[in-house]
Parts: sequence; structure tokens; C-alpha cells
Amino acid sequence: MLRLVPLVLGVALLTPFLLAPASARLDRTLTRTAFRLFGGRGIEFDARRERLLRSAAMGSPYREYASKTYLYVIVAGFVSAIAAFYAGVGVFALADAAELWTDPVAFFGDDPNLGTEQFGLLAVGSVGIGIVAAVGAYTVRWRLPAIRADARERKIDAGLPRMVAFMYALSRGGMSVPAVFRTLAANENVFGEGATEIETAVRNMDLFNVDLVTAVEDLSDRTPSQQFSTFTENFASILQSGGSVSEFLSEQYDRYREEAEEQQAEILNLLATTAEVYVTVAVAGMLFLITILLIIGLTVSDTLLVMRMIAYLILPATNLLFLGYLLEVTQPLRAGTDGSRDRMSETEAPIGGRRIESDGGYASPESADNHGRLMAYRRLRSVRKTLATPVASVIERPVRLLYVTVPIAVLVTGYRLPAAMAADAIDIEVLDDLLVQAVVFLMGTFAVVYEYRKRQLRRLEDAVPDFLERLASLNEAGIAMVSSFDRVRESDVGALDAEVERIWRDMNWGATAEKALSRFESRVRTASVTRVVTLITNAMRASNEIGPVLRIAARQVRSDLMLRKQRKQEMFTYLVVIYVSFLVFLVVILALEQVLIPNLPDTSSAANARAAGVPGLGGSSVDREAYQRVFFHTALVQSVVSGLVGGVMGNGSVKDGMKHATAMLLVTYLVLVVLT
Repeated sequence: MLRLVPLVLGVALLTPFLLAPASARLDRTLTRTAFRLFGGRGIEFDARRERLLRSAAMGSPYREYASKTYLYVIVAGFVSAIAAFYAGVGVFALADAAELWTDPVAFFGDDPNLGTEQFGLLAVGSVGIGIVAAVGAYTVRWRLPAIRADARERKIDAGLPRMVAFMYALSRGGMSVPAVFRTLAANENVFGEGATEIETAVRNMDLFNVDLVTAVEDLSDRTPSQQFSTFTENFASILQSGGSVSEFLSEQYDRYREEAEEQQAEILNLLATTAEVYVTVAVAGMLFLITILLIIGLTVSDTLLVMRMIAYLILPATNLLFLGYLLEVTQPLRAGTDGSRDRMSETEAPIGGRRIESDGGYASPESADNHGRLMAYRRLRSVRKTLATPVASVIERPVRLLYVTVPIAVLVTGYRLPAAMAADAIDIEVLDDLLVQAVVFLMGTFAVVYEYRKRQLRRLEDAVPDFLERLASLNEAGIAMVSSFDRVRESDVGALDAEVERIWRDMNWGATAEKALSRFESRVRTASVTRVVTLITNAMRASNEIGPVLRIAARQVRSDLMLRKQRKQEMFTYLVVIYVSFLVFLVVILALEQVLIPNLPDTSSAANARAAGVPGLGGSSVDREAYQRVFFHTALVQSVVSGLVGGVMGNGSVKDGMKHATAMLLVTYLVLVVLT
């Protein structure tokens, strides 16, 4: 049992660190332990790293983070050394390096002289790996804030035009700057990291009695975004000098909108280069490589293992790297356009308000029981709604469809699986058919629902600018907001006709305009509609004359739609490039599998005799079925990953790639299986 003590100790040390992200209490315990163990108060202060931690919004002061880093380093080194030692023992056992290693941990036996050389080698190697792991943990811990700060910088820069437009609209509506800041901070789920920065200023004003100018100046010092830093510095100067806030925000809004257009042009140019590199490396390069390997396999030696590694490992890994890079590059284009993020329910946090956290106590036992019933109701409400209206729920969130289609695919595949078992062996061709058909079913059904929902939302978003301008015209004519909705519903607002009718019906039945708009936002669930509803409801609190606010919102939405249209037109070219490269790949694979390999000459008898005089030729037969199977699998893998890459390159989302992956996989399957 002694031989298992190091392993048990390593697992015991590692377990708390694995569970800490899921348990706030355990994470606090580890933090306090590290702070006491390494004397956190005595750690020398590093101002540069402290600023980095603040920019990354890590939520930990420097000395606390440094103490925890030291604990991570020690545990990572110790656990890695133990894991390396046991892995080395296993390697010796599998390699059968010496007879004494038939027991993987024989050095823990009674004879201390057994395995001295192996023990020394493993000990030195394990210590070396432990040191490398410790250095790696230290590097990663201090690199993580920089990575997170860079990610926050990109998100802040991408959302800055929309946030400035929101501030400009509210200031034109008569709202004070502190109130604008509090509104932004209360809608962090709408405006992202920029609102998180503003929330810091609000917290400084509310908790530490800091004046507005000082709070804004502090933002310029702590933010990771250079653009946001410049904006807050200029904003602080305007506040100090008593200049017009609305004029300043109007100028900044126009400036950032132009910069957003320039940034999109730069990203599109980068995507053009990426598309060329992808076609060269992941398509043409792979085709050239497998063709060369096929020739080598036919003339010199067997290359099936290498070709399988390419099909099942290198090809998917290469495409995954391109996917990750494309998602990183297109992140600014997706900022603020994803309407699927989590939101609080209306009862938890109405628009413009905040959820108040209590101390956890109750005035009476009955209150505790009622609170438990309320929480149970909230947990079951979404389930009841989904079961009551399954089709609408699936269309609203297409991911829910997978809860139905995945079990169906598993059950049907399991039911048909015995057909792939013939004579105690697996029929690979039948198994391929089952798996491909299941994948096509899963991706195809999801793509249909997702595209239907996406086009539905796009039609609604396209109608928003006209809807806002009509409301603005009526409001500027002196008509109240509620009456304006009554007038607008009588006109044609395109795809919003049904929604405007529902908004008016809610108001007719006693709901406030804010509540009716909040319900409209929860039904549509797009980022642009959420921003518009948030803007209108907060502007209505400040003034009943919100015509200028509505026109600013309409201009912002129209600008976003124009950028999206330009982006779609430009990206369509890259999508065509992906499809053409896929078709070229498929044609070459088809030629190799269906023309070249079946017509290879037999290497037996006379063929071997003719090739005997040529070094490297003849001598062994070619496993044609194995080569054909590898080519078939390569084409299947390439079709799926090319579709996903095309979706990200064309629309900036893996979900958009599902339809392309389904189409390419279906074409590949029909061409290589059914038609041939």
C-alpha cells in the first residue's frame, strides 16, 4: 500500500483546486490559506502588476493574487512530479525494459537494490518535469491577467460606439451624468465590459463619496482600453470646464462610428488573407500531402498509419486552430450582436433597476417557506413554459432542439447498430453509414430551426429604425408615448406589426409602457432591441418628450444594420472560396478513391517479377480497402470542418456553420457512397 501513498497525496492536493471554480467557499479557503502560508502582508508590492489586475478585473488585490500564485506553483510542481513518476513507471512496464518492472512499482518492494538505475532515472526526470510545471504555472498565472485585459480591451472598444450613443441619447433626453452612469451600470448585461468600467465609477461615488470628475479620471487610469481611457480623460475635462455634455457625446459618437467602419474594413481584409492561407494550408496542403503519401505507400512502404493520423488528428486539429483564430479575429464584429446571452427575468431585475441582495434572514418562518415556494416556482416556470409550447420554445432557443434530437439519434443508431456487427466483427462501412446519417440528422435539424429563427429576428431588426422614427415623429408632435403606440399600430411597420399590436394590447390591459416594452424585449431577445428598449424605458423616466432620444436610437440601429449588410456582402466572397476549395478537395479525393486505387495493378506473380529489378517496387500487396476507407473518412472530416470554418468566416458564428457543414457532409456522403 505504501506505493500508492504519493498518488493518493497528489490527488488529495489537486482535488481542492479542481473544485474551487465551482465553490466560492472553497476558493476563499484556498485564498486565505495561501495568504497565511506565504505571509501575504509581507509580499513586496508591485504597482505594475496591481494595475494589470485592475485592468483585467480579476477581483483580487496584488498580494492576495501573488500568495495564491505561490500556492499554485508548489502544488503544480509537486503533483506534476508525482504524475510524471507514475507515468514513467507505466512506460517502463509497457516497454518491458527490465524483468523487475513486471510490477510497475517494484521499487517500493522489500529489495531496495532492485531497479536502482530506473528509479534514479525516473526520480531525476520527475523532478525536472515538476520544475517545468511549476515554472509554467507561475508564467500562466501572471500571463492570465494580461490575456484577460486584452480580451476586455477588445470588448470595450467594440461596444464603445453603442455605449456612447446610449449616453448621448439619455443626455439629450435631459438625464444628468450621474444618472446616466447609474443606468449604464444597471444594464451591464446589455453593454458588456464598458458598463462594467462605468460601474466602478458608480461604486466609487456611492460607497467612497468620490466626486464625479475624480471617478471619471480614475476610469482612465484603470481601464485596459486606450480608446476608453482617452474618452474618459476628455469627458472629465468637459465636466470640469462646464462644457456641453451632449455636444461632446455627439462628436464622440460620430467619431467612434467612423472608427467602427474602419475597424470592420481592417477585419475584412484580414479575413481575406486568412481565407487564402486556409485554402493553401488546410485544403491544398492536405491534398498534396495525402497524394504524396499515397504514392509512397504504393511504391516504397506502407503509409496507412501516417494517413490515418492526418485524417483523424492533423486535419481536425488544423481546422480547429483556424476556427479559434477566426473566432478571435471576428470577435469585435460579434460584440453586441449576440442576442442569446443570459438575462435576468423580469421579476428579478426590471430594466433600469437592480436586484437587491438581502442578508439572507427572514422576518418570520412563513417568509422562509414562501421564499422557498417562490424559488421552486421560478425554477419550474421555464420547464412548464417549454412543455406547454414546445414548438415556440424550440424556435426561441434552437439549442433546446438538441435535447430531443440527440436522444432520438442515439436510440435509432443503437437500434440499427447490430447490423454493423457481422461474424463477431464490425462492418466499418455500415458503421460509417449509421454515424454519418446521425450527424446529418443532428446538424440538419438544428440548422433548419436556427436559420428560421435567425431570419425571423433579422426581419424584426430591419423594421426597428422605421418604427422608432415614427414614434419620434409622433412624440415630437406632442403625442404621449402610449397614444403614439396606438397610432403606430394602425400603420404598416413590416415584421413588427404583430409585436406592436401585442405591446398595445398589454397597455390596454393595464400594463405600463415600461412593462409592455420589457415583455416585447423578452420575446424578441436580440441585442439591438434590448438596447433600444433599455434606452426608451430609461428616457421615459427622465422626460415624456423623448423624440430626440428615439431619433438617436434609430440612427444607431440603422448604422448597425448598414455595417452588417456590408459585412455580409464582403464575407460572401470568402464563403464562396471555402465552397470552391471543398469541391476541389472532394473531386481529388473522388479521383484517388474511385479511379486510381481500384485500377492499381496486382503486385503478385508477373507484376512482382517485372518490378523485381526496380529498387523499392513490388514485394507486397496494397490494401486497397484500407486506403479507400482513409480517403472516405478524410473527405467526411474535411466536409464538416470546412462547413464550420465557412460559417465563422461568413457570419462569425459556429452555429451559422451548421448549415454549411450539413450541406457539405451530405454532398460528400451522396457522392462517395450513393452515386459511386
